[in-house]
Amino acid sequence: MRLTILHTSDLHANLHPWNYFAGIPAEHGLAKLATLIKRVRAASEDPVLLIDSGDTIQGSPLGTYYAQVERVSPHPMAHALNALGYDAFTPGNHDFNFGLQVLQDFTADLRCPTLCANILRHNGDPLFRPYLIREEAGIRVGLLGLTTPRIDTWERPDYIAGLRFAPLLETAQHYLSLLRPQVDVLVLILHSGSSQLPPLRSPEGWRSPDRRGWASNKSLVGENELLALAELEGIDVILSGHTHQTIAGLGGAKALVVQPGYWGSHLSHVSLELERHGGRWQVVGKTAQLLAAEGIPADPELLALTEPYHQATLRYIRQPIGQARCAYRGGLAARFGANPLAELLHQAQLQAVREAGLSAELSLVNICSSAGLAAGPIFLQDAYSLTVYDNTLCVLEITGDILRRALEQTAGYFRQLDPEHLPADPASVVAPEARGYTFDLYHGIDYCFDLTRPVGERLVTLQFRGQPVQPDQTFRLAINHYRAGGGGGYSMFQEAQTLWISADSIRDFLARHIHTHSPIQPIYRHNWHLIPNLAEIYFPQSLGQLQDSLLVG
Repeated sequence: MRLTILHTSDLHANLHPWNYFAGIPAEHGLAKLATLIKRVRAASEDPVLLIDSGDTIQGSPLGTYYAQVERVSPHPMAHALNALGYDAFTPGNHDFNFGLQVLQDFTADLRCPTLCANILRHNGDPLFRPYLIREEAGIRVGLLGLTTPRIDTWERPDYIAGLRFAPLLETAQHYLSLLRPQVDVLVLILHSGSSQLPPLRSPEGWRSPDRRGWASNKSLVGENELLALAELEGIDVILSGHTHQTIAGLGGAKALVVQPGYWGSHLSHVSLELERHGGRWQVVGKTAQLLAAEGIPADPELLALTEPYHQATLRYIRQPIGQARCAYRGGLAARFGANPLAELLHQAQLQAVREAGLSAELSLVNICSSAGLAAGPIFLQDAYSLTVYDNTLCVLEITGDILRRALEQTAGYFRQLDPEHLPADPASVVAPEARGYTFDLYHGIDYCFDLTRPVGERLVTLQFRGQPVQPDQTFRLAINHYRAGGGGGYSMFQEAQTLWISADSIRDFLARHIHTHSPIQPIYRHNWHLIPNLAEIYFPQSLGQLQDSLLVG
């Protein structure tokens, strides 16, 4: 007997094969995976389960539109999952980004059960059903859901009021002892990934049993427990997500582990071979593969079903919001030196703080996208491309000590460099484990990183209004709520006092700022520097750009 399990994760509200941020066709999306799902089902005479492990309703303009602009039932993602006949869903951390009510409305629209054992009400009762035991052709299959408990760190307090998030290992061990005697196959649906990354981040790299040379991905404590969970006795399969990796087997693990990338880039395909021994079914073989969406035609039935949602989203993001006098660079150019894109985000945040009746001396932003702004008309989709996460804005009261530690964390984005032997490719100066969203840019202070020095010793200048910053000096900092909660390895911000949290997203503030100040003109504020000067080496400014820009500092 064979049992097949198909698995999606981190779809991030990507239904159609369309990149809403760039406005171009894409090689991802649930509609492409639907073709693969139907092919597998058509070719199988044995049971096939279909499961999603979260971060499903947030992450694209479609997700935002149907959470904040036009609430409909069923939710577009629920409509699609129902049409494809999903058997179970476990929520991820980003499924809380619009508040608990939006998530609960979505799960109410689903025809399949929502499973999660470690999201608890304060009285200890699970918010959702912890597990499910179902029979497939006489095989008793246990499905246990778990999600990363660090939702309590990242999410707005009012969005998770009355909830607590139990540790993954402790919860898994409790339910393992309960479930394993009752089932033939035990599947863990897990929205959590690995805290360690192999040098080769491909299915081949993850399958290697040799973990020497694996690097930390700087997870929060308890955030990513995949490696430990995969060593527990009694789990047959782990359907994982959260860290956007492509995993089809984890070398040396007791459980068969899969993770299908993100945005519908891949479909996990797990095949279990079972035989009857002593009156019970036993797993005697298991294999995994990832089926790529690239090159696969989208399923016409799912496209037709969800076309109205897609068209409504396109109308929404194609709204004009302003004009740019000249182009703004994004990506690495924005992380190597003074950049007007960062200044635009700073000004939008500081304006939002002022409009709320507060003030902030400092602002923190990060450039998560390679996108910039072209000269000419600016549309709402451009604001989305610059702020790809649905973060809200906070004001924290921080100390100079917190600020210094956060800056040293940011400086770790780069490798230690030898100025006499710099690589030709600018991407090669970035540390292998670094991600763009972990590099922060500040307004309101003057600072300098010396990248010839080791990590933790790179901040060589830190001044506020011309004077050295003191450890006990206090500042009000405009910052996104993810970073304010310690996300990205910035646990020092958890020590700060929160003075304000916005109701609107930073994306909304940016769109309003552009509309109010149109036509916008780039501002170069030279308040931070790198040694060596990577901006001058890799991204020298043209004379024309400087002539069209305002130079400050």
